[in-house]
Amino acid sequence: MIRVSWFTELKPEEKIIEENILNIIKNSYQQVGYTQIETPAVEKNTVLTAKWWNEISKQIFWLYWLAQWCNDTKDYSLHFDLTVPFARYVIDHRSELTFPFKRSQIQKVWRWEKAQKWRFREFYQADIDVIWEELNNQNKNKYIFYDAEIIFTIIRTLKNIFNNLKLNCSFKVKINNKKIIYWFIKDLNLLNKITEITTIIDKKDKIKTEKFIELLKLEWLTKDQIIKIQNFISQDIQTAEKFSSNSEYLEWINELKQVANLLEKLWICEYEIDFWIVRWLDYYTWTVFETFIEEEIQLWSIASGWRYEKFTRFIDNKTNFSWVWWSIWVSRLETFVFNKLNYNKKTTSEYLILNFQETNKQCINLFLNFLNEWKKVELYPEYDKLKKQLKYADKKWINYCVILGENELKEKCYIIKNMKNWKQEKIYLK
Repeated sequence: MIRVSWFTELKPEEKIIEENILNIIKNSYQQVGYTQIETPAVEKNTVLTAKWWNEISKQIFWLYWLAQWCNDTKDYSLHFDLTVPFARYVIDHRSELTFPFKRSQIQKVWRWEKAQKWRFREFYQADIDVIWEELNNQNKNKYIFYDAEIIFTIIRTLKNIFNNLKLNCSFKVKINNKKIIYWFIKDLNLLNKITEITTIIDKKDKIKTEKFIELLKLEWLTKDQIIKIQNFISQDIQTAEKFSSNSEYLEWINELKQVANLLEKLWICEYEIDFWIVRWLDYYTWTVFETFIEEEIQLWSIASGWRYEKFTRFIDNKTNFSWVWWSIWVSRLETFVFNKLNYNKKTTSEYLILNFQETNKQCINLFLNFLNEWKKVELYPEYDKLKKQLKYADKKWINYCVILGENELKEKCYIIKNMKNWKQEKIYLK
């Protein structure tokens, strides 16, 4: 293989599906008021690594050549996600934006991922966010509707994709509140190990129970602590309500229930509350969500999101913005779709105008007329036998062939041949 591995490379039939998926996502987002923006593929490293240097510095693609005249030869990198660039975007454009600001962004990102199935080093993210400025006297639950609206929007978007592609598959959005697991780990007197424990919990569905227990033991957790963690993250919301009478804990359980109640009002049922959904990075501070295709759990999450509090402060500590974010991992979703679809259409063309020497001028004029009518059309490039031209159309899955030969010219008409059922329609020239 000559190409660089783990970077996206699509065949024509796959690219057609991808463009269809991206258009559905874009239209579904815009329908609910999420306005599209675009940020550069390159950001300053001071921005990209400001919050999480140890983790992010291992994932970004450093661009030495862009900084050859700079003092710091590692001053720029390709963005590894769209979230951090959006935080910078909000700070740079805050005076021009109307808050709460609803944003969508569909772009490629680059990540130095460990080579493994379902992970790519170049992939599409399709993000939506709502961002607002936190005021000192503001009710923290003021914008909790947006937690539910974003889940609602993603579910509608995924339904639109699967319905359009005629894929019969079910999925679930799993929801939790990060503050609940934070309280529980603090109650176990393990707050100094919050990152390590949530990292292990985050892997729970990807590893066997024995491995899960072994990893917790390596963090010097006792058998009793491990059992308590297992029991806690396995409970349902009804059991969780009775777990503790602590007012802070019950407040956060109630926040989670508020999101669920709003989803019920929005007629959404493709979700469940799941306490092992924790998202291990520390800036996920409130509601967290993950989306799984039920028949392909091994695919991992195809979409995930969470709420951030005061997230822009890591770039500018004078700002106080919070937001809810969600992203569809488009390239991972496409992997599932490509495996499911028997789709061989290798062009966007709906029509192929056949080319005959004796009517070449008229065929070219007809080609131009089809283009002026905004039809997707191509002209066969040379004079050739009818059978060979039809075979070309069949191989590319072009739906219709347009025939304008000597006999048709005499009748002042052309024939549209349906390549699926071989029926023909005669259209008279004006």
